[in-house]
Amino acid sequence: MRAEIDMSLVRSINDWVTKTLMVFAALWALFLGFYILADVIARNLNMPIQGTQEIVRDSIVCVVFLQLAYCVKIGGMLRADFLVTIMSPAVSRALTVLGYIGAIAFFLAVLYGSWGPALDAWRTGEFQGDGALRVPTWPSRFAIILGCALVAFNYVLLIIDELSGRASEGDAASHA
Repeated sequence: MRAEIDMSLVRSINDWVTKTLMVFAALWALFLGFYILADVIARNLNMPIQGTQEIVRDSIVCVVFLQLAYCVKIGGMLRADFLVTIMSPAVSRALTVLGYIGAIAFFLAVLYGSWGPALDAWRTGEFQGDGALRVPTWPSRFAIILGCALVAFNYVLLIIDELSGRASEGDAASHA
């Protein structure tokens, strides 16, 4: 009973964090759209906004990686359902867990590969752009790390759900 209460708290915190990051990233994307529109208008008036390219490049990375965990949590990642439906439940469950393990390995590898460059960007004050606006690179680099860590954690929760039978209960409820 105690473990279930703790998992409930973990899931609640995870839900709040992933939803908060998703909303933040969505609002950031909305702002980014208006920022790009302002730059396009300014360019047509021969007054481009300095640093737009650098801001947009880093912002897109942040938006994508901050929304990934929510995408995994709600089951929005790609999945070949037609294959799963023609297999026995045991084989389907095993392949699903294997797929989740592969996803964990992938995102942990990206996290591992991103850790050093993120720390270097932080320590050295790495930036993009020259001239009037210099955009630091560390926020986007740490967004990749945060996003990958949360994605891997959400896949761990999905494995727990799959092995405990909780995933099939959720699937039945979502298809009702």
